[in-house]
Amino acid sequence: MKDALINRLRSWGNKSIGLILFVVCLVAIYNKVAHNENLNQYSADIKIQFEKVTFLEWAVLLLLFLGNYLMEAIKWQNLLASWNPISIFKSYKSVLIGQAFAFFTPARSGDYVGRILLLPPGSKIKGAAQLAWSSYAQLIITISIGSIALFFNLPFFPWIKWFMPLGLIAALFVYFHPGQFKGWLNKINKLQIENKLKLNLLGLSFLKYMIFVLQYTWAVKMLNITIAPIDLWIALGVLFLLLSIIPSISLTDLVIRGQIIVVLLEPYYNNSLMLICLSTIIWAVNFLLPAIIGAFLLINFRIKQ
Repeated sequence: MKDALINRLRSWGNKSIGLILFVVCLVAIYNKVAHNENLNQYSADIKIQFEKVTFLEWAVLLLLFLGNYLMEAIKWQNLLASWNPISIFKSYKSVLIGQAFAFFTPARSGDYVGRILLLPPGSKIKGAAQLAWSSYAQLIITISIGSIALFFNLPFFPWIKWFMPLGLIAALFVYFHPGQFKGWLNKINKLQIENKLKLNLLGLSFLKYMIFVLQYTWAVKMLNITIAPIDLWIALGVLFLLLSIIPSISLTDLVIRGQIIVVLLEPYYNNSLMLICLSTIIWAVNFLLPAIIGAFLLINFRIKQ
């Protein structure tokens, strides 16, 4: 009873934090847009720039999206390989269905529900538990690169840059710990996987991270946003780190992501409207599009059932 109450309070707390941040960021973006003296000029420039974007440039952005989720599909396939081998096509399908569920759930937790739908009865709980290692590996990569980026670009709460390396050390200790945990961590003992697979997950997570960075870099080129690559990459390291620890759903994530990227990149590029466009394009390609595809795949799966 007590544990259920604590979990319920924690869930409501996460939702409240996400909602508050959503409202704050929404107001901040509105103020930037509504009170921008150059609004008409910037809007005209954005329209002109979008008209210049070629079909090939959009195609490359979509190919990077496919590569992004291919890394995730390979991770999922590798996790299941020892006890429930599946093809890369079925793994990719599971990942996209997971995105359909993740789109409307806090911290994208619905991804677990979506992916295990295609697993046979009796193995769904184990599949969800194994997926946690994939998410954990991605978080470690995000914290690792983000911790470095914080030392170069941190417009608020400077003490965080000293705290994150400690968090990374703790995360790596738990990730690679070979022994038996006690207390509230003892559940991890039943979910342990081989260190070789853990390293494999880290490598694939790093590749996925770099594809994500490349997507932003390509979109910046598409929109002719004049930001030095090193400044962009450092800002993205901070952006991904902050988004990984802020509880939100994909719909609110769009607004929060947009405001953070404006704060991080505005010192290098003063057209905040274009930066919001950049963030919206990446969000649409990486979260909205796969959620839509996953929804259609889910409908097809249900019809066959």
